[in-house]
Amino acid sequence: MSYELYTIAGAPRPWRALLGLVAKGLPFTARVLEASSKQHKAPAFLALNPRGRVPLLVRDRFVLSESLAILAYLEREHPEPPLFGRTPEQAGQIWEQVMAADHYLREAVQGVVGPLLGVRAPVTDAVLSEAAKAVRDEFARLEARLERAAFLCGDAISAADCVAFPEIRLTLRATQRFPDVTARIGLTPIADTFPRLGAWIARIESLPGYERTFPAHWR
Repeated sequence: MSYELYTIAGAPRPWRALLGLVAKGLPFTARVLEASSKQHKAPAFLALNPRGRVPLLVRDRFVLSESLAILAYLEREHPEPPLFGRTPEQAGQIWEQVMAADHYLREAVQGVVGPLLGVRAPVTDAVLSEAAKAVRDEFARLEARLERAAFLCGDAISAADCVAFPEIRLTLRATQRFPDVTARIGLTPIADTFPRLGAWIARIESLPGYERTFPAHWR
């Protein structure tokens, strides 16, 4: 039985779950809701998730929200290939990186991307520059990890990559949409400054099925 994954195109948290489905090679249908018309607040969706938030995973009568909960469920339901490692040490390291991306990386990225995309209130260039420094610091940490392996926690994609990738790809999207601003605050070019991170992005984007996760309006 195929999964249904309710998402909003380009939203990082649902993208995590989509990448988890792709990494495990699972059949799914992406139900893309339009944020502009508040489809995630419509009665039909609220009947599934009263919080009106995405992602939402549906399989038969089973309904589950929250991206990390969805990744954990997929791991238990479909153990191979693993997203949380095979040993206690690997599981701990992956969860460590998952939480670091969920907290530190996400907050740093939102400090830049939020004002540019209108999710947060506009800020001055000085504030954006300081926020961009926090992004570069987080990217540098990931760049150092990728010196040791192809993915953030080893030679295969894990939950850590699923959580970190949407934030980094969203940053890249912001640099493509606002090249003058992001250059002015020292955030571009990302691939030149962080070559291993650039190669990691390409590696994930080459995964079979990745194209199904990519926001249509970004093409």
